[in-house]
Amino acid sequence: MKKKGLTRREFMKATAAGTAGLAVSSLLPAKTAIAQPPIKMGFVSIFSGRVAMLGETGLKGAQLAADEYNAKGGVLGRKIEIIHRDSAGKIEEAVRIARDFVVKDKVDFLMDHSSSREAFAVKEVSRDLKIITMVTASETTDHTADPKIWTPYSFRSARQSIHDCCVSGYYAAKVSKEQGLTRWYSISPDYAYGHDSTERFFEFLQKKNPEAKIVGQLWPKLFEPDYTPHITKMLGDKPHAFHSALWGGDLVAFIEQAIMYGLFEQCKFFSNNTAEPPVLKALKKIPEGLHTGSRYLRNVPDTPANHDFADRYEKKYKESPTNWSQEVYSGMLFLLEGIKKAKSLETEKVIKAMKGLKVKAPWGAPDMDGYITMRSRDHTNIGYAIAWGRTISKEPYVTDLYYLPWSEILKEEEEYLKKKGWL
Repeated sequence: MKKKGLTRREFMKATAAGTAGLAVSSLLPAKTAIAQPPIKMGFVSIFSGRVAMLGETGLKGAQLAADEYNAKGGVLGRKIEIIHRDSAGKIEEAVRIARDFVVKDKVDFLMDHSSSREAFAVKEVSRDLKIITMVTASETTDHTADPKIWTPYSFRSARQSIHDCCVSGYYAAKVSKEQGLTRWYSISPDYAYGHDSTERFFEFLQKKNPEAKIVGQLWPKLFEPDYTPHITKMLGDKPHAFHSALWGGDLVAFIEQAIMYGLFEQCKFFSNNTAEPPVLKALKKIPEGLHTGSRYLRNVPDTPANHDFADRYEKKYKESPTNWSQEVYSGMLFLLEGIKKAKSLETEKVIKAMKGLKVKAPWGAPDMDGYITMRSRDHTNIGYAIAWGRTISKEPYVTDLYYLPWSEILKEEEEYLKKKGWL
């Protein structure tokens, strides 16, 4: 009859195997041990009030990029996590949030999706705490161009007013020559972006058409509730055309009030910011024949990559992307591809990796082979698609598109920067 239990030899053999198994298993970390912490992005923007669309649609662009990278395993084996807070358009609140993101939430990177008023202050947080900040909304040229306030920790994926205004000035000069538009006005918000973009627009307009004269300029405050006094002033002064850097909800309010007074029947309207899906959607009726720059349109650029981006965004969010969506999406591409290139999250390594980094992006201009570039010398985005045209009441909403090659844009920008003593 067979003895119950193990013999000594069997026991020793089993124990040795078990010990070996334990030794091997001790070398294998538990599941929780190999889980890498996420790459944390702190996203500060405006999520309330008339321009809440700034933060809402910008965050959606960031989340779309994060979800697409996460679906492929993240970056360096780590998932991307985005936390966000509302600055309500207040400078001191944007600064407090940015500091809290770094000090309390321990984010790896900041994404500053603020207007230029807050962005200049957040830049100083970036400088002080030595954390990389991707600026995804501020378009004021000085932000990256002025060497006196430049910092190596700040990068910009947003479009830049010097680039937009070069194209808009060339376009407006062409139209003004054809239609004899010599008396010009402006109405733009009274802060850095409004002044910068308006001054640059007129500079390029008058360079290409010296017959154009500025006969009046109006500077309503940001979030102005009533534009009636400004509209009646223009009606009285009878300009042939006017330029506006109003944007978002402010632009919607202005256009609707201007329609009531018949302003567009008296003079031609030129605006960088009308061709934006939330603006077009918010308007009760889209006036035909307004001259506008492209903010976000699925046909600017009219490429498979841009149409695919619009399709993915619309499938996820049941609405069209905005310029802010694509600026933030582009910023995420620069950051995440920079991290991959650096093979690290270390600040200095990522800074080095992003200098001159080219990424294939939906926003890439056709004459740049669909690539956008983080320029080394000033950490700003170049190579994105910019077009101007006339509004129509149905899709694609802007027709007769006018492009200016980036070779011409960069030549004009260099001349401007040298004149300012910034290059």
